[in-house]
Amino acid sequence: MKQAGSMIYVAVVCPKDSKMLNYMPKIPGVEFLVANDIKTFQSYPKIKSTEAVLWIPPGDTKVLGELWSTIDAKWIHSFFAGVDGLADFVKEKKLAQSSVPLTNGRGAFSSSLAEYAMATILHFNKQIPRIQENSRKGKWDKFVMSTVKGKTIGLIGFGDIAKATAKLARAFGMKVLAVRRSPGKGTGDGLADEVVGFEDRLSVFASADFVVSVLPGTSETLNFCGEKEFDAMKRTGVFINIGRGVTVDEAALCKALDAKKIVGAALDVFHTEPLPESSPLWKRENVLITAHNADFTEDYAEQGWRVWQENYNAARSGKTMVTPVQKELGY
Repeated sequence: MKQAGSMIYVAVVCPKDSKMLNYMPKIPGVEFLVANDIKTFQSYPKIKSTEAVLWIPPGDTKVLGELWSTIDAKWIHSFFAGVDGLADFVKEKKLAQSSVPLTNGRGAFSSSLAEYAMATILHFNKQIPRIQENSRKGKWDKFVMSTVKGKTIGLIGFGDIAKATAKLARAFGMKVLAVRRSPGKGTGDGLADEVVGFEDRLSVFASADFVVSVLPGTSETLNFCGEKEFDAMKRTGVFINIGRGVTVDEAALCKALDAKKIVGAALDVFHTEPLPESSPLWKRENVLITAHNADFTEDYAEQGWRVWQENYNAARSGKTMVTPVQKELGY
């Protein structure tokens, strides 16, 4: 990108009524060109001078593809941490083979997702539904209260969200196991007690009291958590998904729940969103469902723009990008 002192034009592929635009930073020397259709983009006199592109879902990726063919962009950023929505674009434009960096919102929403994971763990561990029912009925039920201290959490995927979750789990005194594509990358500065590769994931499913999937959505992780994985879990185990919905075989999960092979599940993401009313996941007392909003916090927009600006500052000064995506892997 151009050095300081030159005007930078950033094309933002996003509906103009998006609330994310209300938090767009005012940066000297930067002009944002916002649209969600190619005609509007072409109406901007400086569109050909665009050097950076920002995709804010539900921005139209087809428009992104059309725009990309008409500009000489030096950088593209996804407001979301997950870039599976850009998979077709990356493939069509052969972005994986190009030197143009793709960055994402990694780290912007990790703490809120980690809190959600721990909240659902405590929900099942402390038997919150039982407590609520006792309160409603006026029942004095002095049951034995479980603790999470000493329990094992199994993290399926070990990126930024998983590491944020591991920090909280360790604060509760939990043992941390992790599954990652490249176990040789280590334990995250000791956050995990043990790390194994994808091929050894059943050992983590079998050992964990709480399995938390934080996998990205790629061709390699499609239905990654399926019948074999749920069969391996403890009958007292709980499955939690805060990664991508496509990584879980929902039919297999329902089968495991029906057969009481696991105690319950907490799900924030699904194959199809919104989750259809006909889904058998609904109306289960032992399943917590949220509408992909575990990270939709009060400061959601500010955090997303913060990560974008950190990458912008790096690009403008010629430094390494802060949240680079491995384009060939999709995360």
